[in-house]
Amino acid sequence: MFDVIVIGAGPGGMMAAGRSAEQGNKTLLLEKTDSSGKKLLLSGNSRCNITNSCEAIEDFINNFSESGKFLRNAFSVFFNKDLLRFFRKRGLDFKVENNGKIFPITDRAEDVLRILVKYMKDSGCQILYRKEVSDIVKEGEAFEITAKDNSIYSAKKIILATGGLSYPDTGSTGFGFHIAKKLGHTVIKPKPGLTGVILKNNFLKEWQGVSFEDVCVSVYTDDKLIHKDCGEMIFTHFGISGPVIFHMSSIIYEALDSGKKVFLSIDFKPDMKHHELEMLFHEEFENNPAKKISNALKEFVPARLVKRILEAVRLDKDKKLNQVSKEERRRILERLKGFRMTVESVRPIQEAMVTCGGVSVKEIDPKTMESKIVKGLYFAGEVINIDGRTGGYNLQAAFSTGWIAGSVSGD
Repeated sequence: MFDVIVIGAGPGGMMAAGRSAEQGNKTLLLEKTDSSGKKLLLSGNSRCNITNSCEAIEDFINNFSESGKFLRNAFSVFFNKDLLRFFRKRGLDFKVENNGKIFPITDRAEDVLRILVKYMKDSGCQILYRKEVSDIVKEGEAFEITAKDNSIYSAKKIILATGGLSYPDTGSTGFGFHIAKKLGHTVIKPKPGLTGVILKNNFLKEWQGVSFEDVCVSVYTDDKLIHKDCGEMIFTHFGISGPVIFHMSSIIYEALDSGKKVFLSIDFKPDMKHHELEMLFHEEFENNPAKKISNALKEFVPARLVKRILEAVRLDKDKKLNQVSKEERRRILERLKGFRMTVESVRPIQEAMVTCGGVSVKEIDPKTMESKIVKGLYFAGEVINIDGRTGGYNLQAAFSTGWIAGSVSGD
């Protein structure tokens, strides 16, 4: 009989297991794959964007969806400064990059994982790999856990840290949702979060690889503006990707899922107001009347975009600037400040960075991560219905909820 059994060796599960054992609990970690932290090793392009430098808890929470308010207590106990202190104490330092993203000084996710695994082992946690749990049953005051190899384990308390549905090869297959439902919990429908958007436009391969450090993207459903955001974006073989797209992908998914038609309007020159861009156009046209419109536009957008923008306004690429009418100039400006593209879908949840949805936060005690429905059942990480923007927010949530869940006494 164990005091605590943690299921899942992701960031939240490892932190919970190490913390639980450190508290003196006889702790077991069960992981279905052959090693810990498979998804952690992929984070931040394998560099591990571990957290964000945002200092105020309320500002940090504002980078999550509505249910992120649930994290307020967890962050007040174990926040970014505490997380960095945890790793620095164990020999790993960090650096702050753009938008407050914090990475290990070594740029290696492996170094973060190594410390977490050592923390678990040094604390006395027993770790079993290739132990895929098939069922969990509450027997009186204890839990009986059955693995697929028919081995059985008992514990006074269990911590579900099984992840969501994104990147199933790392072990996140939605098992935790199934068990939570079985034990009486409400599971908010899982959907992809922080993923790319598939567009219907058939010329996208021509634009593949074209990137922007700053564009503004507006989301419309049935000609009604529902969301707008600005940031980095890149065209891909399927459509568009990048942080600004990731942050709105769940909103787009919900709109499509409700049966609405969705299109995006892309402002390629967000740093300039319409009249400012119009003045620049006027100067270009006045100073270079014999210049071809296709060459002139390359001063405003990447060369590979010019052909399709001109096709969209039905303008000959060889037409000289002194031959372009005011109406044609107006149509070009409209495309630069609002190029419309029709959405087909978002990338599947298996490819998403995070899962939106999960165990309802209304049924979890935010001070302990214990179920309000089943005594002795705790949750940590992505299995909970909390999701944030890119920038280290989701990993911090996993570590914080793991720390809180693991701080429980095994008595």
